[in-house]
Amino acid sequence: MRARPYAYRHIVATLFGCRVDLLDDKLLLNTALRAIRNAKMQLAVTNGANPLVYRVGDDVMGGGVSVNALITTSHLTIHTSRRYRTAEFDCATCGCESDPWAALDTFKRALRPTHVAVQYEHDDLKQHVLAGSPINA
Repeated sequence: MRARPYAYRHIVATLFGCRVDLLDDKLLLNTALRAIRNAKMQLAVTNGANPLVYRVGDDVMGGGVSVNALITTSHLTIHTSRRYRTAEFDCATCGCESDPWAALDTFKRALRPTHVAVQYEHDDLKQHVLAGSPINA
């Protein structure tokens, strides 16, 4: 397998046991913007709204919010489920200075999950995907 000619980091995580009152569209939008700043990432310039915020109806996963942000080096996305008290986090970056762990930490502080399951991919790792049991937030 050939290595990429740039730094690549990708985190996919599920935040379990989030407080339902925190799974709000305004809080998630503000947290996404703060996470992007904390992770030294930059929003991409788009013709439409960036990030895109979508309120999910109660018939889908018991209601929730999706926030999708295009960053100049890839993306940051979070989807929540009020019924299951979860948040699905996905952040990939090719930026040398970008830190998706800082973005995840920002969401952990805001949503206060009871535990988090993480998959991480980085080109410098011999094992490209780390899948572990849930860790305490």
